[in-house]
Amino acid sequence: MNGQQIQSKIISMEIDVLKAVRQRTLDQLTEGPFVKEARLFFLLLPFFNGEQWSDKMESSARTVAIVYAALHSHDRVREEMPISKEQQLTVLAGDFYSGIYYQLLAESKNIEMVQKLATAIIQVSEKKASFHEPALQQPEQVEETATVIETALLNAFYEENGFTHYKQLMEQSLLYIRYTEELEALKNGEFSHILRLFSETLIQSAFIESWLTDRLESLGNDIVVSINDCELDFELKNVLLHQIIPHRLSVEPLTREG
Repeated sequence: MNGQQIQSKIISMEIDVLKAVRQRTLDQLTEGPFVKEARLFFLLLPFFNGEQWSDKMESSARTVAIVYAALHSHDRVREEMPISKEQQLTVLAGDFYSGIYYQLLAESKNIEMVQKLATAIIQVSEKKASFHEPALQQPEQVEETATVIETALLNAFYEENGFTHYKQLMEQSLLYIRYTEELEALKNGEFSHILRLFSETLIQSAFIESWLTDRLESLGNDIVVSINDCELDFELKNVLLHQIIPHRLSVEPLTREG
């Protein structure tokens, strides 16, 4: 499968998600459903790499994408008073998307997938709740929090469908992308929940930047090893390294070794 075919399939999944959750008023007054391209890429990675891919798997992947859209919508709700109309509609949009994926899960009659996704959603919600707890988190604990938020839903999908051999590559890549975003936010003077957690133990921005830079370098090297372990073909490897993973920091060793 070449790069154009891979991109077309990702766009097709995006369109399927939009069709599944389309609601005219919410589309007009809110940002609308959104799923990161990298998450869609890893949802479809087994398909891209030639694994057996059934209609049931396609439906499950679409449902996971809708869950991501619902959680993203809820994440956009800011803690402000009074609550604006836009914020109220954003909450409503997240609830609406949630209703859609519960309906799809019920229709699929895939009880094991329902259970795995429900557990993953709880795990993600608990980690996001930890943003508001007074307890300090060491950098390694913050990384665990970020990893669960980024990957728990995908891991549920992989486990249900026998694709756990992609787990390590997926987790490393999505964490790499998340840290790249956090580093960019730090340089722009923005402070996300993850950066706030880091600041409680690393204290200064320079320490946070150094920690993130070191982890990105390490993750970049790990990704190269995992790509080889998964035996991705040249086109798929090229898309992952040059389109999905940001071209920063360890991209040069990634390109040379990949």
